[in-house]
Amino acid sequence: MQEILRIENLKVYYYLPQGIVKAVDDVSFNVYTDEVLGIAGESGSGKSTVAHAILRLVKPPGEIIGGRILFKGRDLLKLSEDEMRALRGREITLIFQDPSTYLNPVYTVGFQIGEVYEAHEKVKPKKAIHKVVDILRSVKIPDPTRRIYSYPHELSGGMKQRILISMGIALTPTLIIADEPTSALDVTIQAQIIELLDEMRREIRASMIFITHDLHLLSEISNRIMVMYAGKCVEIGETSKITSDPLHPYTKALMQLLRYPRKSKLQSLRGSPPSLINPPRGCRFHPRCLYSMDTCREYEPNIVNINGRTVSCFLYSGRYG
Repeated sequence: MQEILRIENLKVYYYLPQGIVKAVDDVSFNVYTDEVLGIAGESGSGKSTVAHAILRLVKPPGEIIGGRILFKGRDLLKLSEDEMRALRGREITLIFQDPSTYLNPVYTVGFQIGEVYEAHEKVKPKKAIHKVVDILRSVKIPDPTRRIYSYPHELSGGMKQRILISMGIALTPTLIIADEPTSALDVTIQAQIIELLDEMRREIRASMIFITHDLHLLSEISNRIMVMYAGKCVEIGETSKITSDPLHPYTKALMQLLRYPRKSKLQSLRGSPPSLINPPRGCRFHPRCLYSMDTCREYEPNIVNINGRTVSCFLYSGRYG
């Protein structure tokens, strides 16, 4: 497979009066053509910050302070804002978590989707409407010729998420970033949206980064999984290997919680994620880790490659960071 995206040593910090929040701290990974990379982790682990950084949408007091974001060989951090604006939506698209905060309540959904075509393809409004009806039909919106005149508040949560997906794929991007797109939906609608999103991705032959705290969802849709904890990448591997034989203690705890939610919460994942203003010295997971050693409290572990997987843990490296 050909590499489409490479993230190298990405750092995103937020400068607050209380101190510096190291939201993403030296994270590296890649994405290949036609694959789905899942990013998993608890709230505050840095998942969404990675997504916003790729599109250079990190807002003050946040700042990308280091690293490279190589998309098709170009470093996005070196592009002008005009170049990035042309790339967003057409080459890389972001599907947001909550449609209600993204869709403008005072405009019809047809008008808002039409703006995508008018802005990027310079088509006239009348032609854009035909494109809007076609894209709504492709995401299985019933009676699309009528729905283009609907306002967001007139649609269900699942319907609004379909609208966001249609906006995301309208220009047939090569990379889709889905940031917890089903977290606000009930389980039945979740499954429908996941199926639709993957179907649309395959149809336009796009790669996808799927962000969620739900490893069960990732086991169904992703080819590989990256696990994040407190701004760090702790493990990356094929989905089947991550779910059946996790290496990092944090990944092990997440999988144990998934398999035995009632029995294992206290034993496998005690405590809470650390403050990113003043994270623990050494491995950031060591205060919660069942396998913690003295070395873990003093040094950051190296990233080790084990049979095609990467893991950041002294249980495998045996070396100081």
